[in-house]
Amino acid sequence: MKPIPIRAAKAIAKKYDYDQVIILGRKVGAVGEGGEHMTTYGINKANCAAAERIGNFLKFQVMGWPKV
Repeated sequence: MKPIPIRAAKAIAKKYDYDQVIILGRKVGAVGEGGEHMTTYGINKANCAAAERIGNFLKFQVMGWPKV
């Protein structure tokens, strides 16, 4: 499992004409074999901040990730 690079989210935003892209990747497996990754992207500072807020809400409030 590798982190999803921001350039991948940027490519999706450009190709499909979105201002914000939030990608949640999950690898399902036994304990220690799975994992999750979140990548966010915004076309400018304001959209980056909004995507980050949405990503953090999903990570911590919905998915229950620990705050490190």
